[in-house]
Amino acid sequence: MGKLERERDAVGGGVKTSEKKVAEREGRLEELRSGPLAKEAVEKERGVLEEDVKKVFSNNCRNIRKNCFSGENFGGEGEGVGGEG
Repeated sequence: MGKLERERDAVGGGVKTSEKKVAEREGRLEELRSGPLAKEAVEKERGVLEEDVKKVFSNNCRNIRKNCFSGENFGGEGEGVGGEG
């Protein structure tokens, strides 16, 4: 009977290990189901980045217009292109 008891204990240990793995995977599955989908998270991040790009572009355009029309980048009054004047 000793051999059967050892086999029973070995199988019991395997069952406990399997049950633990199942519980861990069920927990992970629940996390995945309750959390945002990867696609949704990427789309949200993309929206945030697009808004940042729009802000930077808008600021750059505003600065370019301001600098071009104020003459700051052209050497001031009385000077032509390339410092001639």
